[in-house]
Formats: sequence, C-alpha cells, structure tokens
Amino acid sequence: MSPESSGQAAGRATAGALLYRAYVVGICVFVIAPIAVAIVLSFSSVSQLRFPPPGLSLQWYAKALATREFVSGFTLSVAVAASVSAVSMVAGTLAALAINHHRFPGRAVVQVFVAMPLVLPAVVIGLGLLQTLAWYGMRTGFAAVVLGHAVIGIPYVTYLVLAALANYDLSLEHASLSLGAGRLRTFVQVTLPLLRPGIVAGGAFAFLLSFDNVALSLFLTRGDTLPLRLMQHIQYYADPSVAAVSTILVVISLVVMLVVGRTLRQREDIRLVT
Repeated sequence: MSPESSGQAAGRATAGALLYRAYVVGICVFVIAPIAVAIVLSFSSVSQLRFPPPGLSLQWYAKALATREFVSGFTLSVAVAASVSAVSMVAGTLAALAINHHRFPGRAVVQVFVAMPLVLPAVVIGLGLLQTLAWYGMRTGFAAVVLGHAVIGIPYVTYLVLAALANYDLSLEHASLSLGAGRLRTFVQVTLPLLRPGIVAGGAFAFLLSFDNVALSLFLTRGDTLPLRLMQHIQYYADPSVAAVSTILVVISLVVMLVVGRTLRQREDIRLVT
C-alpha cells in the first residue's frame, strides 16, 4: 500500500472514530440532560420552575421532607417495591430453574410467555390486571399493586437467573444428591449460591421498576404511591419541591445499584479466591 493510500485510510479511520465519539456523547447528553436540569431546579431560590434558577437554596428539600403526602407516598412505595422484589425473586428463580433444568412440551412457549410483559404496553397490562383481579374479589390497594408490579418484575429476575445458569453445571447437583444431600439442602448449599448474582440483580431491577412505576399504579392503587403523588402535586403546585423529590429518588436509585454492584463484585472475588 502506498503512503498516500495509508494516509487516506488513517484519515477515514480517524473521522469514523470522531463520528462515533460524537454519537456516544450525543446519546449521553440526551439521556442525562433532563436529570441534570431537574437536579439544578431542585436548588432554585424561587417558587417557579425557571432554568437556570436565579439563585440557590435548600428550601425545597425541606418542604419536600415536610410534605405529608410525599412522606406517606415514599413509605408506601418502598413497602410495595420491597414486596414486589421478594415475590419476583422467588417466582422468577423458580421459573428460570424450570426452564433451564427440564425439557417439557411447550418449553419455548413458556419462555416466550414469561417475557410477554416486557413487550406489552403497560396500559394494556394495567387494564387487564384491573379486570382480572376483580374476578378474584380483589380491590385496588396494596395486595393488588404488589401482584401487578410483580408481573413486570418476574421476567427480569427470570432472564437474569437464566443468564447466571448459562454456565451452570448440573453435575454439581447430581454429585450433591449422590452424596446423600436432599433436594432442599442441595438447592440451599449448591444451587442458590451460584445463582445469587442473578437473583440479587433481578431483585434490584424489580425494586426500582416498581418504585417509580406509574402506568400500572394508576389502575391498581388509590393514587397514594409516590410517583402518583408527584403527578397530583404537579397538576396544582408546579414548584421545585417536585424536582427535589426527583433528585432524592435519583440518589436512592444510584445508591441501590452501587450497593448491589459492589456486593456482587465482592461475592465474585470471594468465589474466585476459594
């Protein structure tokens, strides 16, 4: 290849690399900009949603923490999300084990059926759940919203556990059973530790998805979860206290993901050492 051709090829590679970096930066700005704007607005010194704010203040954080509707909505959302996470981890893990360990007629259909809530519109799921729960005599409230949110939490846990099972060696279970351990003891001491990263990650996703869910909560609650409280507040009082609550939720989400990631890394390091 001549020096001139080499220079042209290098120039095209450089232009492609710059274009790719610009594309990545553009996507990051598009995703992060709304969050950054909300964070800045939460420190505004005026009661209007003006960007950039004329001054900085912490008064809206104090107002958010003193607003009874926000506090009660936050408490309820945490309780619902924790319950959804627990239900999703149990049901999703069992579904993943059934799909991975057993070969039964309709296995592929079951796997697709489990993933359906991820592709269906949330409004359709919410309306269907509202009608279905009425058949069982259930009213809108805590139990209804936990079961409803679990519908979208279970698929995440199922597929994350299936990912953990990708390199799973069934001979470990067979060895445990052949050495006299029962199925329960084998699951607790052999299977569960190997699947724990997928279960924990799926539970964290289910928690966060439930915590800020709006579409399903509109059908299954009485409007008392935190996201719905925020929507109601915006309709009548468009002040930066909503941005303050949103900033707090962003921080909580980041802390949850960091704690989960750190826990999984520590367990993986321990497993590699042992």
